Amino acid sequence: MDTMDDNLRFIETNQLRTTEDRFNGATVVVSPADTVFGKLVGALIDPPRRHVSFLVVESRRLFSRHQYVVPFDTARFDSEQNALRVDAGAETLHEVRVDQFARFSDKDLLDAMFAPQAA
Repeated sequence: MDTMDDNLRFIETNQLRTTEDRFNGATVVVSPADTVFGKLVGALIDPPRRHVSFLVVESRRLFSRHQYVVPFDTARFDSEQNALRVDAGAETLHEVRVDQFARFSDKDLLDAMFAPQAA
């Protein structure tokens, strides 16, 4: 990915909450090949817009690990298999370094809570 929004903040899955609270460590399955690609490790969110932009997936190989972004709107959660299914091919995933993004902070939480309008 060449450019990413400066407003994006990284938040780890153990800080994400849902009604079922199953995101932490969920397996990521890439369709249409239906192959396991890696584990969900976080998300990139835009606090002022109250928007989850990307999910962050970590894929480990023999002696290395790589992190990729998945557009949020291409993913759906399969609660039966505790898996995130991505409706895209593996070639569409873009490698990133999450350390290039600021961590989601208390200030970001306040920005999200008091943003004038959700996008």
